[in-house]
Amino acid sequence: MAEPYDVGYGKPPKSGQWKKGQSGNPKGRPKTRSDLVKDAAAILSEPVTARTPEGRTISLDGYEAAYLALCKKGLKGHVPSLIQAIRIMLEVQPAVDARESRSERQREEIYATLEKMGVAVDRRDDRSGDRS
Repeated sequence: MAEPYDVGYGKPPKSGQWKKGQSGNPKGRPKTRSDLVKDAAAILSEPVTARTPEGRTISLDGYEAAYLALCKKGLKGHVPSLIQAIRIMLEVQPAVDARESRSERQREEIYATLEKMGVAVDRRDDRSGDRS
């Protein structure tokens, strides 16, 4: 027969104790919101292949493809999608403008440095695509 076991403070009954190797928190700590956001960002930044109306295959980031799909749905008459696409555009556009002005400033600083060094610089717009 088993020895008597005193139940009391710090001594739970044997039936309520964890079995050997059993965790007290089997599901673990729940994911935090920031982990979910990081996971979503990782998924949306993966490249997606898409086909243009001309039939060419192009590669877009997931968030670009999602925004394109949202815009197309909005232009087909789904008003909530159109409103959301416009809201996203209004939130993102200032950041895009700031990045472009920062790039332009950096380009001008490089040109100025090259000119100080005596290098002839052609200041045509590099983004126009004319590479002659």
